[in-house]
Amino acid sequence: MQSATNWALYACAMKPYTLTLTRKKGHIGMKTFYQISSGLTGMFVLRKRILEITFNPVKFNSAIRTILVCIIFLLSSFKVPGGKPVMTEEMRFQTDRAFFYYQIKDLPFSEDLLKLCIYYERIEYQDIVILQSQLETGYYTSDIFLNGNNCFGMRFPKRRPTVATGTYKEHAQYSHWSDSVIDYALWQKYYLSRGYRLEESNDDAFYLVFLNCVHYAADPRYVYKLVEMSQRDLT
Repeated sequence: MQSATNWALYACAMKPYTLTLTRKKGHIGMKTFYQISSGLTGMFVLRKRILEITFNPVKFNSAIRTILVCIIFLLSSFKVPGGKPVMTEEMRFQTDRAFFYYQIKDLPFSEDLLKLCIYYERIEYQDIVILQSQLETGYYTSDIFLNGNNCFGMRFPKRRPTVATGTYKEHAQYSHWSDSVIDYALWQKYYLSRGYRLEESNDDAFYLVFLNCVHYAADPRYVYKLVEMSQRDLT
């Protein structure tokens, strides 16, 4: 991708109205002067926040979040073919997601953080997934969890993409517990994209059937245990 700042400087010096971006295969879009100006404004804000980090450590987290907002805004608006670039809900979501992962690297594990991580990875059937994490880790006390950072008893995959760094006691090992959530999201998307659907059913009951069909766990009573745990939570 071309640098938005370099293109903007060239446009200000050589062309007063629009700038055409081209590659070898031909025309890919237009940048209006308003968008270029917005990009330059974003760069000034970005520079200001970087200076705040240097001279005011108290504002470190807010400055980092602002930098992430500027970067995502610039990268996203650069793709807009014309008109006024805006901060979309998806851009806000991705900014919050990036800031969340930046923060949790130095925070102790908690189930609330796990739930947020599951949310930011857009994992489906989140209530059942939380029950899985509790069952697989013995409520976050197992050796696989404490030393392997594995929240879901995942094995190292042979086919699908993974963020696992290796194996620990025949299970996937991760550099941080949040990576196991990312890996669970990859696992879920891999299987749900392969046609594991029930007609007119998209609730927790379906997901329990799904876990049983794909043989998520070797324990034949695995799904039954999840059902027991869910009923216990309701009482």
